[in-house]
Amino acid sequence: MIKKIVFLGGPSTGKTTLCETLAKELGTVTVPEYGREYWITHQVDRRLTPEQLLHIAQTQNHLEDQATARANKFLFCDTSAFTTWHFALHYHQVALPELERLAKACWQRYDLVVLCDDDIPYDDTWERSGDANRHEFQVFNRQYLKEYGIKHILVSGNLEQRKQAVLTSLALAPMEMCTS
Repeated sequence: MIKKIVFLGGPSTGKTTLCETLAKELGTVTVPEYGREYWITHQVDRRLTPEQLLHIAQTQNHLEDQATARANKFLFCDTSAFTTWHFALHYHQVALPELERLAKACWQRYDLVVLCDDDIPYDDTWERSGDANRHEFQVFNRQYLKEYGIKHILVSGNLEQRKQAVLTSLALAPMEMCTS
């Protein structure tokens, strides 16, 4: 049985680095953020259409399903349909009904939800939308997780502290996660 761990957080909160570090340490695989690569090659004026965002969420789920066969005990997922849904709301104020359904159902896909804190320096690369968006996304993530009672852990501090927090949580029963 493979445990799936998903990482959430605003842009530049260390999700990819943490995923890759944990996968290397535990001898397993990650599912990279498909939307990032898709966006780089398909964006027009820094935007994607609602249909493209749906495609991203569907493909991300498909890639996760495929990677499960290659995983060793754990599968680290760099994003989820929830994040893609949030981008749809952010850029279009609405999401296609199918994307909304995928976002609501995504919590059933994961054994552990990790929210990466924004307490690390912002890495301002050309494909990111700015530190203000990072803060807005963090607030949205925290409020959503709390409002809907989604069990999760918040990881803060440097990479080693974050890694240890996830490793500790993987050894604990799901009841020990927070909903605030």
